[in-house]
Amino acid sequence: MEIEDAMPVPRSDEKRPWIPVRYLMVILAFFGFCNLYALRVNMSIAIVSMVITNSSNGESHENTGQDVCPHPNKSSSSHVVTGEFVWDSQTQGIILGSFFYGYIFTQLAGAEIAKRYGPKHPFGFSVLISGLLALLIPTAARWSTGALITIRTLQGFFQGVCFPSMHSFLGNWAPTLERTKMATIAYSGTQTGTVISLLLSGWIAEWAGWEWIFYTFGACACVWYLFWVFLAFDSPERHPSISQVERAYIVGASGKSKVVVANPSVPWRKIFLSLPVWAICVAHFGNNWGFYTLLTNLSTYFSTILHFSLKENGFLSALPYLAMAVFMPICGYFADSLRSFRVLSTTGVRKVFHVTGQLLPAVCLVSVGYVGCNSSLAVALLVLAVASSAFAQSGYQVNHVDISPNFAGILMGISNTLATVPGIVGPYVVGLITSSSLGQLEQWRLVFFISAGVYVVTAIFYAIFASGELESWERKTVRDDVEEDRETLPVYSKDPRI
Repeated sequence: MEIEDAMPVPRSDEKRPWIPVRYLMVILAFFGFCNLYALRVNMSIAIVSMVITNSSNGESHENTGQDVCPHPNKSSSSHVVTGEFVWDSQTQGIILGSFFYGYIFTQLAGAEIAKRYGPKHPFGFSVLISGLLALLIPTAARWSTGALITIRTLQGFFQGVCFPSMHSFLGNWAPTLERTKMATIAYSGTQTGTVISLLLSGWIAEWAGWEWIFYTFGACACVWYLFWVFLAFDSPERHPSISQVERAYIVGASGKSKVVVANPSVPWRKIFLSLPVWAICVAHFGNNWGFYTLLTNLSTYFSTILHFSLKENGFLSALPYLAMAVFMPICGYFADSLRSFRVLSTTGVRKVFHVTGQLLPAVCLVSVGYVGCNSSLAVALLVLAVASSAFAQSGYQVNHVDISPNFAGILMGISNTLATVPGIVGPYVVGLITSSSLGQLEQWRLVFFISAGVYVVTAIFYAIFASGELESWERKTVRDDVEEDRETLPVYSKDPRI
């Protein structure tokens, strides 16, 4: 055992900032995730304008089924050719899924790097390098399909460290009773970036060409990195200008005692035998199956089935994620309030929120399968499906830090590795289904049913085995005689500005 430097004594006359430093860190992380997800999802809109189409409504040259919804403005004499690449449904599925070919390999590596060297630089480099690679996509696409897939795979490879790094970052900066709120603020950047990308990509493609989708978002990522590298710090202890009051509060209420085992080794065997860890992994897998299926294919569904134009497509594809971006911080605040006022235990909050965030989307997706060509109802149900999944972000998404603050990055690396499989398999499965002999409405009904089934099964597993308490192997890194009572936080910690 080693005793770390003593916590600085708070000064009562110290000036308190208008915005706490820990929330400035979270805001920077929020914009980082905005860039990461804008770079991740822009291909979903760009591919609609990249692929050769030969109809008035922008449908693919490939005829994939029998049951086609009527196009409101379709005329028999119209014939417009757009796009420049001849990619069938399966090829498009491979391109959309190629990001995850690289993403799956760097989850644990990212966690280990963040644990050894700090989370700031791994997260920052993931945004910067992904942005630089985006600038190469137009050239790669015109060179060959293989080159495009390679660039997207490399983007995924470098983005793979972002979530494990951020979990380590939050483990350093988030006090216990603000954990859900801070995590959902940071991670709501994923939805906001998705919204921005989907909204702007259609407009950019129509007015400047699809190439500028990648140029624009690649440049934004590079600009963000300049702010991150100068303003972000690994932990409160390393921040040069944080107040002593706030530093003392964060360290004292972060869930990491000041007396710990020096550089504790990762208890790999115990981690992989832990049912709460597997509950997180299964829940993460199930949530990502539905999320990635919609994220990568919603634009295609709106284009080929409901026949929305490119501008309409971008706007309507963004609506579900805009709703989710709004609901995520609200759910996080509500979840932490239930814990603070002891209405529910941490375990109860995680289970209730996660199960709600997967069963509601399942019901909505099953319903979408039966609305047929009713575009208004289909859009409304899809918006509700994605928005209601915001509840799950206050469940499994922050559960890693609950059970092991010291190894939260490692746990995120493990769960996100398994949860990347849907990103690889999902688009390919959708490509196979939508190129089958089934009618188009039947094809997409099957896609939605599979996602709903995965939601339900994984939610049940999480409800049975999840936990919000420290695992035994985490408690062994803290001396029992100095483990802090989190109900007796200092008086100064009650000031909301701290």
